[in-house]
Amino acid sequence: MRQLAEVSHQRGMTRTGWIVALVRSRLGSPVQHSPNEHEVLRAIVRELNRIGGNINQIARAANTSVLQGRAVEPDLSVIQEARSVIETELAQLRNALNGNADYWEGRQ
Repeated sequence: MRQLAEVSHQRGMTRTGWIVALVRSRLGSPVQHSPNEHEVLRAIVRELNRIGGNINQIARAANTSVLQGRAVEPDLSVIQEARSVIETELAQLRNALNGNADYWEGRQ
């Protein structure tokens, strides 16, 4: 019981929650996330949504400029910075998902 309490506490879960998540993972359910992991994943999704909104605004501005006969001169440094942020967020998302999957698959 002590070990169970320690392991579940490390994951930010109750003992019962951890046992349920373990059983679900063994039955082939989707990866089980702790409350902390849910919050991190939500933050990543929010950031990616913001980036997507910014990209849509850029595309609209470029299309408006073209329709008005103005040349569009992209600032490559801004595009590179956006690309870097997207790659970082996606890497964090992959690490969170892979780390979680490894956690449940690695337990016996």
